Amino acid sequence: MVHWKEIVREKRRSQTESVPPAWRLQSIPEDFVNSVDVIESCGILSSEELQITKITDVASLLRQMATGSLSSFEVTMAFCKRAAIAHQLINCCTEMFFERALERAKELDGYLARTGNVVGPLHGLPISVKDGFDIEGIDTTVGWAGLIGKPAKKSGSVVRLLLSLGAVLYVKTNIPQSLMMSDSYNHVFGQSVNAFNKHLISGGSSGGEGALVGAQGSILGVGTDIGGSIRIPAALQGLYGLLPCVGRIPWEKSSMTQIYIVPPVAGPISYTLDNVEMFMKAIFSSRPWETDPRALPIPWREELTKPPTRPLRIAFIFDDGFVKPQPPITRALRETSAKFKAAGHEVIEWDASSHDEGTNIWLKAVMADGGEECRNMCTLAKEPLIQGMLVGEERDKLNIRQRQQVCCYVHPKVHFYPRSIT
Repeated sequence: MVHWKEIVREKRRSQTESVPPAWRLQSIPEDFVNSVDVIESCGILSSEELQITKITDVASLLRQMATGSLSSFEVTMAFCKRAAIAHQLINCCTEMFFERALERAKELDGYLARTGNVVGPLHGLPISVKDGFDIEGIDTTVGWAGLIGKPAKKSGSVVRLLLSLGAVLYVKTNIPQSLMMSDSYNHVFGQSVNAFNKHLISGGSSGGEGALVGAQGSILGVGTDIGGSIRIPAALQGLYGLLPCVGRIPWEKSSMTQIYIVPPVAGPISYTLDNVEMFMKAIFSSRPWETDPRALPIPWREELTKPPTRPLRIAFIFDDGFVKPQPPITRALRETSAKFKAAGHEVIEWDASSHDEGTNIWLKAVMADGGEECRNMCTLAKEPLIQGMLVGEERDKLNIRQRQQVCCYVHPKVHFYPRSIT
């Protein structure tokens, strides 16, 4: 059997070769800290490409492509190049399929030229996705050496939906081994670092996504979240991320990832809140519940976003009783709550003492298999499990009855046995 390190070495060689020679940095300054500084000064991007990738408003970029001011090919080329440069600095990508993306962009430009219409609300927009999303013909390793060279046989529901809306997919981004860590490190692709400070982490598990969007190698990325996996990378890169409610975005797990009692949710990461809103509107405009019974039949409801007619009631957690925030965080919370009060809103100091119970229930749910799936993944290539991953041990394994009890906490309206009809 080939040693897992040899498998990884070949994968990394293939990954390096997926970056065209003209897009490769001749040297990387040892003293660089902020990847954006190097990206914008290295000379690989033209002035036009720099201008395109510095656009942070998705709606503006979509308008320019729809009217022909910019082509999808131009925009895709710019983001492919910037993503390639960013990856060399912060190690944010797992799969880079630039030629495929550029062909897709050409097809979309051709469709617009022939018909005068866009394919959908995301027409021509390059979108990056987390490694766990299946894209036909491309590996979904999710950080496991044993899954290298086993490309997805078909694209998953989110990928199919994005393509139907007109998106261009061009990279998949890094994650931690097992997906259960607030960092992004695995044996296959190594460590992702922060877009703005290479000495800091990018977060996890959608950490490659957060780093790439932070470096503006992507204007809009899609990650998944079960316990902070979108929100943590977004926070660490100063971005906006959304964990939608379960069932809002149709998402089927990759065939390479395990099933959790608490289901993961797909969601966007981007530079502005408007971009997040635009993404969600685009998803719901396709009425995904008509093709996926797991999606909730709830459209985007503008009436819920109208200005309030009465003061808001807003809760703040200043201290949860377990972890005391750093002074700058406390100051920001106090200043924000004071501004809400001054604007006439009611501010409540939330008692978070019961949250620990919820955390313990959540931990039981995500470790219900006792780490069995992750240990099985390790055996595929006989690679070691990285310490610190939240995967559970044999003592955490739950039997059927125990799983049902946890589900009654997580889903209190779920009943596993018929109630008496008398």
